[in-house]
Amino acid sequence: MKIKLWTIQDERGWNELQSKGVLVAREEFVEPDFKSGYDWMRRQMKRRIDYRNKENQYPIWAWYQSVDKDKKKPDLRQTGYLSKGVKGYRIEFEKDSKDVLFSDFELWHTPLSYKSFIADSEIEFLNFEKALKKTFGTNSFSELPPRIRIKIEKSWEKVFDMEFEEEYFTCPFEYKQIQATFWELREDEIIKVDTFKAR
Repeated sequence: MKIKLWTIQDERGWNELQSKGVLVAREEFVEPDFKSGYDWMRRQMKRRIDYRNKENQYPIWAWYQSVDKDKKKPDLRQTGYLSKGVKGYRIEFEKDSKDVLFSDFELWHTPLSYKSFIADSEIEFLNFEKALKKTFGTNSFSELPPRIRIKIEKSWEKVFDMEFEEEYFTCPFEYKQIQATFWELREDEIIKVDTFKAR
């Protein structure tokens, strides 16, 4: 099944897409502060969607719902897409759903920053954090034993559960900001391109 998505690219990404007919993301384009989170997402993509011949690739990011079910397309009047004053390209395209991994944008910030546990309730979360402090004297991910880090990382998989809604962490599907990651964008998948200057 084909799904409509939107990606925001700067001139470097747009020029690569134009010159090569395909855009792929590589490690050199990943912000160092986000590297561990991107590596985690990359591992998840390897498990969940086709990974043939993509050994050195990183995720390309797009929106499925940039605000909610009624406002899917990114609004170019908003800030934060690119650095202020930079020329950008909002690329509307279609991909086969089997080649895309959806994730909850709000929940994504937990693995992105390698911080805490995504629990099934606020009470479970608070009890878990309290137990970490009491047992290990810390709740800093890097200082915890491997078995606890594995449990925390496993909880992050809720990022991909579009039915997961717990008001302490996220909202119902129709109100979620839903991002999509995939391995490559081909020129023949493009429907429309809008240029803009980032605010």
